[in-house]
Amino acid sequence: MAPVVQLTRTHRILIGIIVVGATVIAAIGFVGSYAAVRELAERKGFGDFAPFVPIGIDAGIVVLLALDLLLTWMRIPFPLLRQTAWLLTAATVAFNGAAAWGDPLAVGMHAIIPVLFIITVEAARHAVGRITAVAADKHMEGVRLWRWVLSPFPTFRLWRRMKLWELRSYQEVIDLERDRLVYRARLRARYGRAWRRRAPVEARLPLKLAHLGVPLDPDAPAIEPAPVAVAAPAGGGPALGQVA
Repeated sequence: MAPVVQLTRTHRILIGIIVVGATVIAAIGFVGSYAAVRELAERKGFGDFAPFVPIGIDAGIVVLLALDLLLTWMRIPFPLLRQTAWLLTAATVAFNGAAAWGDPLAVGMHAIIPVLFIITVEAARHAVGRITAVAADKHMEGVRLWRWVLSPFPTFRLWRRMKLWELRSYQEVIDLERDRLVYRARLRARYGRAWRRRAPVEARLPLKLAHLGVPLDPDAPAIEPAPVAVAAPAGGGPALGQVA
């Protein structure tokens, strides 16, 4: 099991700054949207309950995101919490946009603060998820972006193999794929283009196992050459290379 990341004094200071900043962002967003959402609720007939509508929505966002972080830290994530928080955030943006409808600049200004808050919480959740996965030895590395761009289809097969057989190390998968391609090239060089039909089962079996995530043995002997048939000499004597 991989060790849990040890927090230094600098890390703790940065975490404190982030927590304070996220709290300020959330407070500004709440204050900025409260009046607009309350006014909208009054126009829609909520009456005396109108002041509690923005409070309930913003409090729900904070509680759901905090609970999602906690459950992620405990390694029992519940995706519905996150998705509901996103839905509530989208609702807040929509309500504020409806209150300022007709002014694109005002609508955009209302959307900035909730989006900043969600991005901050998502970054925190990503860090928590990464730390807990590493601590539980369950973290699976991703495929590099440039590999997707430069070679999308082979990269998809590589990514699919990682997910199917839970190969957690990107470098391990690259090494496995490299060994597989080298072994395949050796088979083709030995048996020609029709190597899939000509090569014996024992020679093709390592490739089949490589698709299942089994690494090729670097110490395995080379592909055995096919036996060469030697015609027997006339007169019934032993063939060349055979012992009489």
